[in-house]
Amino acid sequence: MPNTSLSDYRKLVHDQGFNISMMINKFKKNQRERKATYSVPDEVFIEVCKEYLNRGSKVDKSWPYFMKILVLKAHEDQANQNIRNSKANQFSRSMPQHLKDILASS
Repeated sequence: MPNTSLSDYRKLVHDQGFNISMMINKFKKNQRERKATYSVPDEVFIEVCKEYLNRGSKVDKSWPYFMKILVLKAHEDQANQNIRNSKANQFSRSMPQHLKDILASS
C-alpha cells in the first residue's frame, strides 16, 4: 500500500478488531501528562499498524503489545534518522585542493 495515511491503516486495523485509535490516543495523552519533550511521528504509528496487520489478531494483552511495538519502532526510526543525519554531516576525507597546493609548494 504505497502512500497510505495513518487513518487508512487505522481503519484496516479496526477491521481486524483491534482498537488502535484508543491505544494511540492513550499514548498521546500520557505524553501530554508527562510533558514529554519528544513526539512520535505518524510514520512510526503506521509501522505499528503494519506490524499488527502482519501479526493478525493473536494479541492477548493489547496495551503491552502496542507499547512494546511502539517503543521498538520509535527506536528504529530514531536510529535511522541518526544514520541519515550523520551521512549528511559526514566529514570529507579528501584534502582540499588549496591545502594540497600549499603543501606541494613547500
